[in-house]
Amino acid sequence: MNALDIIETKKRGRELDDARIGELIAGFTSGAVPDYQMAAFLMAVWFRGMTPAETAALTGAMLRSGEQLDTAVLSGPSADKHSTGGVGDKVSLLLAPLAAACGLKVPMLSGRGLGHTGGTLDKLEAIPGYDIRLDNTRFLGIVERVGCAIIGQGPTIAPADGRIYALRDVTGTVDCVPLITASIMSKKLAAGPETIVIDLKTGSGAFMRDLEQARELATALIAVGRSYGRRMAVVFSDMDQPLGRAIGHANETLEAFAALRPGGRASAPADLVRLTEELTADMVRVAGLEPTAEAALARVRAAWDGGRALAVLLEWVAAQGGRIEPGRDDFGLDCAPAAMDLTAPHDGWLSTVDCRQVGLALADLGAARRRVEDKLDLSAGLDYLVRVGDAVTRGQPLVRVFCHDRTRAEEAVSRLGAAMTIAREPAAPRPLILGRME
Repeated sequence: MNALDIIETKKRGRELDDARIGELIAGFTSGAVPDYQMAAFLMAVWFRGMTPAETAALTGAMLRSGEQLDTAVLSGPSADKHSTGGVGDKVSLLLAPLAAACGLKVPMLSGRGLGHTGGTLDKLEAIPGYDIRLDNTRFLGIVERVGCAIIGQGPTIAPADGRIYALRDVTGTVDCVPLITASIMSKKLAAGPETIVIDLKTGSGAFMRDLEQARELATALIAVGRSYGRRMAVVFSDMDQPLGRAIGHANETLEAFAALRPGGRASAPADLVRLTEELTADMVRVAGLEPTAEAALARVRAAWDGGRALAVLLEWVAAQGGRIEPGRDDFGLDCAPAAMDLTAPHDGWLSTVDCRQVGLALADLGAARRRVEDKLDLSAGLDYLVRVGDAVTRGQPLVRVFCHDRTRAEEAVSRLGAAMTIAREPAAPRPLILGRME
């Protein structure tokens, strides 16, 4: 295998066959292909793209780099959800126990923060004792007993994806349809769910900036999933502003968990509730537990309001070693104190938000990665206090910053101020659900 020749072939826009793609990924997994050559290949793919056949081959090679879980051992239908990444997106923390409470088995493999977006694993590590590294037997055992579990893919499940995922984050190759498709589907296929629902984010805070680009990715995801016999559905959701109120790690985890408390569906941020309901209901319907969208949504709301989802949440976190205190308002999580607010400079309406810059403000606080080896401050974060279309008055808080370091907080506030526009004329609220594809 000649890695340089493979890089040259793709650099010049020529198609690679299954065997050469498989050799490259196997060589990278074994250590024969160094990081710098894989980085060069990723950049060549970013510029030249891949055919559908190449994308399927890349997905298969990454899938075969490790173990594949056998969900046939589970006693109920298995399903999973994947988000393409967004600011304030803590849906998985609600959805996994909620879907389990509806009768699904949810074996979820998740990732860390990538670029300006937060990662589910980082949020879960804000829980004292939570173990994201379980062997396959224990992982599936918890899924069978509790209904859900969330771990990182670890060294045995799609290990090529884990290493490539980290390289993409620091080489400017995150926003590439073939690479995104192979990353998502190799991980999801390895976990073995029969049904996969994708939350495909679109907007300034997403890797897919417009709906046309998002549809291109959705088409690729559905094609790869169906080629492996999976039931697939995609929901397109808005990411031109953060989802919910909390942005960060501990504070997002807190917001998600609090939403499952009694009365939480009515009191939690409306956009977070709606998106969680819609995605979970799609999982229930596509998996065959309910025949219609209306019946699936009714099942989801009954599990939420009846307290079953909260019970599953507490059992799931405990099963993975997490120590939370549901009797406390903060669940016992370590959240940084409020440092300062960004306030409205004049009366008007919030008209636009550069959501990517809101995500990057977390890096200013030390709560997002600029390099693979960066250590995160899981306690730092933001509260997004207004929505696009809201009227605001001069001096009204728009974003509240939580951080132990005032200098870092000042940097974040400066970035946030440049990212938000207060118009003199009314602005229309943004729709949350932008479409669907199956």
